[in-house]
Amino acid sequence: MPTQLVRNPVNPEQLTLLQQVFDRACQEHQIDKTSPDAEALALILVNSLQKGKDDEEKLAAVAAALVSSR
Repeated sequence: MPTQLVRNPVNPEQLTLLQQVFDRACQEHQIDKTSPDAEALALILVNSLQKGKDDEEKLAAVAAALVSSR
């Protein structure tokens, strides 16, 4: 039987943080929030938060790195 990776749920405070970082990255890099790039950014931010990058600076660095690589 395959092993399932269980991630911690995102709490309301973390969700607010994710939204702020996402909104700022989309604005600064002119990403349409309904685009596939925005969807990928959101998924990577949530994943990064769940893996321990749980402050604004770390998440913003993830967003900047992702945007610069596109």
